[in-house]
Amino acid sequence: MQIIASRNLAAILITALLSCAVMATAGRAQQQEERAAVKTTDGLLFIWNRPDMSFSISIKGNEVKPLDAGGNVFLTVDGKVLQIQSLPISNFAPDARKDKLSDDAILAAHRDWEAGFIENELLKKKISVKSSSERLPNGMRALLWQYDFPQGFENSDVKTQMYVTVVAKDYMILLNGVANSTFSEATVQNFLRTTMSTLKISSERIDIEKEQEKIRKSQP
Repeated sequence: MQIIASRNLAAILITALLSCAVMATAGRAQQQEERAAVKTTDGLLFIWNRPDMSFSISIKGNEVKPLDAGGNVFLTVDGKVLQIQSLPISNFAPDARKDKLSDDAILAAHRDWEAGFIENELLKKKISVKSSSERLPNGMRALLWQYDFPQGFENSDVKTQMYVTVVAKDYMILLNGVANSTFSEATVQNFLRTTMSTLKISSERIDIEKEQEKIRKSQP
């Protein structure tokens, strides 16, 4: 399956250990990052701990499987492809905070940066980007954007790549997936929006063992 991954993302790989109750992979020592997937009764809880910002996302599905995709987090959720990404805002807008850019402006800057990379470095063809802003049920401003693969690239597995992005402190958090012959654009967009709406941001490290224990105690 052809998936276009973003540049300059932290190296992550969710392995088949996802079938266990909890899986955690430590990042490089200098990054002091930690990522974990905690199995729940209705899917899994994904946790990403950074030194200055942590977050969790609930991924709901009857069947959640990891995909072997090198250095990125890829899952299939009831057959739908899901990628989880995060990167510093300084990667694409180093003066964003100094210039006091709004979240909407930062989201738009990331979209343009990402789309430019896809056009110039990956596909080497012009893409037509559609986007819209909205406020998610969790109160966060989000940008929903997408593009159709140019002629010669599309197939039954990938027709449209779709994103939902938010600003979290000094970072971007992105979810993306693909619409294809099985899952329509509306289905994928709703799935990404619903999943991002479960996002929880923390200034402190999320205790993975405590989350695992909390989930265990909530089960019948």
